[in-house]
Amino acid sequence: MFNRDAGVRLVAVPACSNISTSLKRMDFADAYEVHLSKPQLDASAAYWAVFGVEPVWVRWLMCLRGHIAVLLGLTHPFDTTKHSADVVPVLQLGVRVGAFTVQTVSPNEVIVGDDDKHLNFRISCLKTASGGRTYITISTAVEIHNTLGRIYMFVVKPFHRFIAPLMVQRASSEGRL
Repeated sequence: MFNRDAGVRLVAVPACSNISTSLKRMDFADAYEVHLSKPQLDASAAYWAVFGVEPVWVRWLMCLRGHIAVLLGLTHPFDTTKHSADVVPVLQLGVRVGAFTVQTVSPNEVIVGDDDKHLNFRISCLKTASGGRTYITISTAVEIHNTLGRIYMFVVKPFHRFIAPLMVQRASSEGRL
């Protein structure tokens, strides 16, 4: 099913999201919202619809990023497994699902992320309703610890600003959301 209303919008991080309190401070934050054509999806299923099946080139970039991170002495778990968007894994607190560790789970919000010596990051998938429509907002928040974190964000930010909305758009236009 093709979703003709798959327009992704850059929005402020929703005030009702717990991502704002999941870090001590937010040195970088952004959020992308899209209409949810499958309002029966909970936040876990919506999260997996976006992040469960990434394009091959995104998986390749994540792997390259991982190799560079390891060379710099940073933590980077490698997950090159090809996943299916149709089989939603059980998201449990503290368990690594795909590339990220589950931080919190509720019916309306999933927060994943990891902490390292250069920065901590969180990604939220928040389900909200407004004006009789249901939305999914994917937010990213980063807390930078040091110069290496600032350099890392300088390099990664342009890729993030392209890939994050693309992943949301792809999931929506392919009918997974």
